[in-house]
Amino acid sequence: MKKILHTIVALTITATAANAGTNCDDSLCIKTGGGDFKYWEGLDIGVNGYMTPQNSLQVNPAYPFLELDYARSHSIAWNIGQYNVHIVKNYVQIVTGIGLEWNSYAFRNNWSLDTDSPMVTATEDNIDYSKNKLKTTWLNVPLLLEFNTSKDEDKSFHVAVGVTGGYNIFRNRLKQEFSTDGTESKRKLKDDFNVNPFRYALTARVGFGDCSVFANYSMSEMFKANRGPELHPFSAGIALNF
Repeated sequence: MKKILHTIVALTITATAANAGTNCDDSLCIKTGGGDFKYWEGLDIGVNGYMTPQNSLQVNPAYPFLELDYARSHSIAWNIGQYNVHIVKNYVQIVTGIGLEWNSYAFRNNWSLDTDSPMVTATEDNIDYSKNKLKTTWLNVPLLLEFNTSKDEDKSFHVAVGVTGGYNIFRNRLKQEFSTDGTESKRKLKDDFNVNPFRYALTARVGFGDCSVFANYSMSEMFKANRGPELHPFSAGIALNF
């Protein structure tokens, strides 16, 4: 874990130093740093879930424990550092960087995912959970093609499309809260829960100035191959750039 944190810090410092250069003055050039627009760097807040290959939110009836409460399933991403390669000044550029993302999948029914299981399975409980969530954490690296309409970052309409690669850096957690005879209780279970440790997603961002909307759709499956149903994670929401 220390190596991962050291890598994050080193990449962040590198990106910050690279962005301290001079502007690209040519009308067509490939340079880095200087006067960069930072529309990916910042905070993403949204909802997350998963879809079947038929793009349905309804999971296979054989997996009722995977039904989600979307009102309580959310995604938060802290995009720590951004690095730009200018193609036409800030008007057209390639964007990469590094960030952290936290996903929370709130289950609708009173089931507990099984730990140390070779397959995605669950046990139905005689407990009325007030909170029953699977939480995952990802280290993300994007590769985007971005278009901007103005020389002024605060007045530019921007569009970016591309892909994001992710690595599941911590053990996943099942967090549950419930009441027994008026006493509030909490329980946390840690396991990989057969979640795929790697993912790659299509991503798009559209916005004006410091605010954007984003959407991500994972081409890789939520769970490891042949360990559970084929589901593709997605997230969508707003981004606050700084």
